[in-house]
Amino acid sequence: MRKYQLRHCKFRFSLSCDCTHEVARPRVMANLAMMSGAGVRRWTPPASPARSSRVLVHLSIPRGRNPTIRRFSSVIVAEAASAVDARQLEYAAWRKERGVQAKNVEVAYFGDVDDTVMRYRGMKAMGRVNEGDVLCELPRESCLVLADDAELPFPDFCTNELWAKLVEKNKWAIRVALNLLREVDKGASSGFHPYISQLPKDFDLLSEWTDEELKELQYPPAVRAAEAQRKENDEAMELLRKHSPGTLESVTPEKMAWALNMVRSRVFSGRLSDNAVTKANLLPRALAAGTAFAAFLTSQTTEGRWLAVFAMLALVVFDANDGDTDPGSPNAPKLAYVLMPLIDAFNHRTMPKTEFEFSSDAFRLRSPAGYTAGEEVFISYGLLGNDELAVRYGFVDPTNDQDTCVYDGLLAWLRANHEPLKKAAGAAPDRAKAVRDARLETYASMAVIKANGEADSNVLWALRCMLATPEEWAAAGGNAEGMKLGGGAPEKAACTALAAACRARLESMGTTLEEDREKLERGASGRERIAIQYRARKKEILRACVDRYDVK
Repeated sequence: MRKYQLRHCKFRFSLSCDCTHEVARPRVMANLAMMSGAGVRRWTPPASPARSSRVLVHLSIPRGRNPTIRRFSSVIVAEAASAVDARQLEYAAWRKERGVQAKNVEVAYFGDVDDTVMRYRGMKAMGRVNEGDVLCELPRESCLVLADDAELPFPDFCTNELWAKLVEKNKWAIRVALNLLREVDKGASSGFHPYISQLPKDFDLLSEWTDEELKELQYPPAVRAAEAQRKENDEAMELLRKHSPGTLESVTPEKMAWALNMVRSRVFSGRLSDNAVTKANLLPRALAAGTAFAAFLTSQTTEGRWLAVFAMLALVVFDANDGDTDPGSPNAPKLAYVLMPLIDAFNHRTMPKTEFEFSSDAFRLRSPAGYTAGEEVFISYGLLGNDELAVRYGFVDPTNDQDTCVYDGLLAWLRANHEPLKKAAGAAPDRAKAVRDARLETYASMAVIKANGEADSNVLWALRCMLATPEEWAAAGGNAEGMKLGGGAPEKAACTALAAACRARLESMGTTLEEDREKLERGASGRERIAIQYRARKKEILRACVDRYDVK
């Protein structure tokens, strides 16, 4: 999606539309440039919290009284709106033909076109929507589905050699991206053309940011996640060059990045079976990266283990397994990846649940809240922290109560800077081994702190073990298990150490929380605003941790 802004003229106009015809956009821009003699430059949009990055049209015109400007701007807006409407009418007709039912909601555009407010796409309530009402129902045939164990479905598009290599390396995201790109390559002959043509033409995920912009997040885990996305994009193209060079005639690096971003932000995954029973499931709680693996190890059910893994891979919303069948069994329902028309147009708001139902032949989405006619209808993509929202969707929730802060390097900082830990290590050099044997060292090395400032209980357990005096350690039985319950001097020492480390991390982040808030109040926009909102939330969590554990 391209956004342009005219300079050196008496008014400012910015237009972007992910469903504008390629012919229409140059004509609009040429007319504007000829009228004003202005130059055109790329424009970066301001962020919109708690919604996916599906912005379409931005218009900025001072409220002057020049009738020529008003008439001219009206023509431009009408031309853009006409293109948008044509695509949406075609998409609506396609949905009806495919049996997609959405009786009380419809695609709409939100935001005032006047002044500097963003126009973005979402779903609008056409009448009263009650909590639990069915928002939409999709026949499975209306969705773009790829089974995890599918053989190459398009030998005319890529080679069996490439497909086998992707299966071998478990590169499911690249396979799903190729499945989408094959439909794109078909053009108007694709059965999914009306759906694909109205998808966003551009994404602003963290992988698209420059290195300097990523530094503004002031949070290394997010930078690593963005770098991992870039690496996956590059790896996909390298695999094509090596195993299916003919595909490069249709797939450019830009197209591959677009398709992978589509997979990251819009693909649902889960297990499908052909039984006729309709089941209900909730969009799962997204587990923090630092605890997802632990959840996998400790979960008592196959469903819990499965959800823990896929919370880190894709949005998991349906699982036809009954909990008694091992997912690896030949009789288990098969894993599939699905693009769901219309359902993927709902924007996100942090809410406890969104109920999703599935059967052998349909997917059904229920409303998590009540809405009146004309309101935007939100769903929850899951109880996601800002790490997942920024990396997978390109936005953050500045008041997100599901966010976490991962203190990467906590133990290293304490060993280098915290005198009580240095003293304890000198008095009991074998204590570190006891902590490792209890599998607690990882928690202290990569401490997960919740939105309210509470640290994972295992973090404090590990610190109690490390900071206990020889006498306290002996009194607890001389092992890590004896330190699990906490209390007393070891507890106070652990809290003090954690607070000191969080205070130091705050001081090292480049800007203070107050400075970040001031920049937001001054109107920071675009990627800068997202970065500031993101790091400010992390600082709020660290500050809450200091307040909670700073024992006086």
